[in-house]
Amino acid sequence: MKHFEPSMMLQSLPKQFFAALVARAGMASAAGHDVINLGQGNPDMPTPAHIVEALQAAAANPLNHKYPPFRGHRYLKEAAAGFYEREYGVRLEPDSEVAVLFGGKTGLVEVVQCLLNPGDTALVPDPGYPDYWSGIELARAVMERMPLTAENGFLPDYGTISPEAADRAKLMFLNYPNNPTGAVATEAFFRDTVKFAGQHNICVVHDFAYAALGYDGVRPPSYLQTPGAKDNGIEIYTLSKTYNMAGWRVAFAAGNASVIESLNLLQDHMYVSLFGAVQEAAGAG
Repeated sequence: MKHFEPSMMLQSLPKQFFAALVARAGMASAAGHDVINLGQGNPDMPTPAHIVEALQAAAANPLNHKYPPFRGHRYLKEAAAGFYEREYGVRLEPDSEVAVLFGGKTGLVEVVQCLLNPGDTALVPDPGYPDYWSGIELARAVMERMPLTAENGFLPDYGTISPEAADRAKLMFLNYPNNPTGAVATEAFFRDTVKFAGQHNICVVHDFAYAALGYDGVRPPSYLQTPGAKDNGIEIYTLSKTYNMAGWRVAFAAGNASVIESLNLLQDHMYVSLFGAVQEAAGAG
């Protein structure tokens, strides 16, 4: 069979860390070993029954057998906005400040395509989620790593970023509660982030995947709770962890209207939004 050479873009991508790790774990299991798979943050509990029941009912509705609206059903965006106001006191305009995503991972890769050109710089936490690198490579952009050290509470120290690197940067990834350190951001750190990003015209992308993981009554803060945050950033919230819906692939981005519009525009060319029944079930969460 003839072999067709993959594009230079595909050949340049970093090795997909989690795909490789899951494959290794699968091989070990097949060989008879008792494996604790740390390859993905899969919830160990089922999706709540009322969400499953909402999916079952919605799947039988012929209206959901048709193409959904390109940018998602408004009821899901309204549910996301209501969730943010209820949980964090943050007001969002559903049509202009919320974008429906095919899981948080997709949004994290897409937002780089939306904002960076070849050669542009993104600030990336080190250590951090490997798929930040994937989006940056797909955009032919470059990374400037921000070390997360125990001495600084596993928060980036903006004072150590050179003025030249800060001025080159157009985008910055943050992730709190943090994977893999478990650190939680403080409100003071987020205020510093808003100030730093504003000074250097950087778009902040806060990966809020682990928002529901708080202990001793402490609720991890949303970046969007910070005054001025919507001026220079977005937050990506996935239902995978909070609602044990990892396999459902549903998330949303919230915040700066210009970035939300760019995400929606890119997705207009790639998808016709999520299956309507999944959107109904997500809205019921």
